[in-house]
Amino acid sequence: MPKSKIILVLGCLIALLPVLGFPHVWEEFFEIAGGLGIVLLSVMISVDKRLTQKMRAEKRQVHRRTQVDKEVENLSHAEQDQETETLS
Repeated sequence: MPKSKIILVLGCLIALLPVLGFPHVWEEFFEIAGGLGIVLLSVMISVDKRLTQKMRAEKRQVHRRTQVDKEVENLSHAEQDQETETLS
């Protein structure tokens, strides 16, 4: 189950706790546990998002570097071809 759906379910359960008829101590425990679960999942989602963005940025940089390297290689080959043509 995706983390966002788990957060939604936990939020709904916390909202329904007062009408479910649990003893007050149990209700407090479930509210605290559910709240901490929501906080933990929210932090995990934001960390995942940052790591994903960082990985994408690194992939883009690697891709750009390989493109630049290929262009430089092509230019150097073209220069070498011109030099051999002028020598011939």
